[in-house]
Amino acid sequence: MTDSEINVDQLMYEIRETVARQQRGAGQNGSQYLSDFSLTTRSGPDSQGDPTSLNLQPQFLFHPDDQYHIDDLLKYHGEDFVRNAYRAVLKRDPDPDGWTEYLRSLESGRLNKIDVLARLRYSPEGEQAKVKTAGLAWPATVRRLERLPVVGYLLGIAIAVARLPRLLRNLRQSEFYLLAQLQKSVDHDNQVHKQAAEALAQISTQTLAATERLENQQTAIDGLSQQQQDTAVRQREFSDAIEARFAAARGQMSESTAALTAKIEDAQQQLHGQLTQTVHEQTRQFTEGQQQLAQQTDQLAQQTDQLAQQTDQLVQKMAEQNRQLSEGQQQLAQQTDQLAKQMAAQTEGLRRRQQETHTELVMQERRLTSLLDVARGQTPGAAPSYLDALATEEDHLLDPLYASFEDQFRGEREEVKNRLRVYLPILKDAAITTDALDIGCGRGEWLELLKDDGLQVRGVDHNRVFIDQCRQNGLEVVEADALVYLRGLPEKSLNVITSFHLVEHLAFEELIKLLDEMVRTLRSGGLLILETPNPENFMVGSHSFYADPTHRNPIPSPTLKFLLESRGLGRIEVMKLRPWDAAKIEGDSEIIKRFNEYFYSAPDYGIVGWKA
Repeated sequence: MTDSEINVDQLMYEIRETVARQQRGAGQNGSQYLSDFSLTTRSGPDSQGDPTSLNLQPQFLFHPDDQYHIDDLLKYHGEDFVRNAYRAVLKRDPDPDGWTEYLRSLESGRLNKIDVLARLRYSPEGEQAKVKTAGLAWPATVRRLERLPVVGYLLGIAIAVARLPRLLRNLRQSEFYLLAQLQKSVDHDNQVHKQAAEALAQISTQTLAATERLENQQTAIDGLSQQQQDTAVRQREFSDAIEARFAAARGQMSESTAALTAKIEDAQQQLHGQLTQTVHEQTRQFTEGQQQLAQQTDQLAQQTDQLAQQTDQLVQKMAEQNRQLSEGQQQLAQQTDQLAKQMAAQTEGLRRRQQETHTELVMQERRLTSLLDVARGQTPGAAPSYLDALATEEDHLLDPLYASFEDQFRGEREEVKNRLRVYLPILKDAAITTDALDIGCGRGEWLELLKDDGLQVRGVDHNRVFIDQCRQNGLEVVEADALVYLRGLPEKSLNVITSFHLVEHLAFEELIKLLDEMVRTLRSGGLLILETPNPENFMVGSHSFYADPTHRNPIPSPTLKFLLESRGLGRIEVMKLRPWDAAKIEGDSEIIKRFNEYFYSAPDYGIVGWKA
């Protein structure tokens, strides 16, 4: 054995190294197989760099100069349009409420893209962002005009007729666009199928290569086995030659030599058997490992697909549940708000009706008491005084009704006080703190403002309900006719006279007499402040003025200014109050300016005159 050309240890080492290299190569091929079979087909905002992704709308581009044209945004549709409109006009992503509201409005057709862009651009946040959107003003103006009653309907018909050629052209463009998008989808589908086919071909190539490697390994194992057999044959021949050559010299050692030869043969056979068995065992283990690796690869791919499907289903279920929960919460909140508003309105109505009923009962009791007092003191020949008392009480029959009307249409006390605060700086500039008189004081909001500001003021009114309310609030009031009360005052005894929404209730002759008495009782440098509805506002002059049945005629501001000047007042100043700027239509054209002036100008005006 020491002279043998075969090194058994070296041979076993080479066999183990060969098998180890083959196993490592198989593991790398399996990993390469898994890594090569990776085809992304999902499309979305994160897959723009993926050649297999599909995006049917152009990518949004920010303009650093904050200047856009509406065509830059109208080319988007659906969620991309709402998202890009927010990013361009407001410079931020959409909030959940705005996102939901605009998507639903676009889906239902209540709004179009022009409406959404106009609302974002002309909102307070849009004004603050100062993003210029060229081409938006005129379409937005047309859309606002279309919402007007009658005029909007006729304008919509005219615009629809005028836009028929353009609509037909847009229809043809949309048809071409849809066909192009469909062709783009087909090309994308073909590309994905092509990539899948290439991936399958690559997998087939790798499988064939692995099979060829296995065949080569089997051939190498068979060659090694044949080499072992040839080696054994040569070794036996060598042993026989040695024994024949030294037969004579080994006479005495023949038995021991034969025994030694037998032992050597047994050892060779055992070694050959062990070697063959080891090679076959390692080959079987390698084959089983390849099969297990293939099975594990298939199982891993199946599990990956199942996990992806389960993940998608779970995400869809969670999204649907979140959407249903959000809709339920919104509906519940809306129903709760509506119910609260209804209950508040009903409670306020009941409280108001209760107060009106109580006031009516008090007034009836007062009238009956007055009539009974007159009747008790009436002598048989003095019937006219009783009739005068009846006439006086008849003048106050509608006091509770008009007080309820004021509560319904005049507005809340705080709202009226906020409207009247505009006159306080005028009194402060004139340094007036005493001898102030408010004619037709009503519920006393102006009296309360002046009292809180430290001014000495008293009010005059003919309505007993208003008189009681003012006295309950600690205000100084007098129940009297305005003209009669002024005639009883000394000349030049007042610093300021105010009257809000009274002159429109008077006939022309009564108005002149009232103005004369006001000017007579004012001191030099005194102020006269009047407020009345502004008939220059189309809605006031044609509708809201006549909501009060006690109104006579609206008085334009030039007319009232002329009357004050004719009665001796100077420095007449007209104040247009509370114009509806938020509803005005954007634009600089003459027709838009006139439209805004007629419909959204000041509903009231105040007029201030100084006595020389």
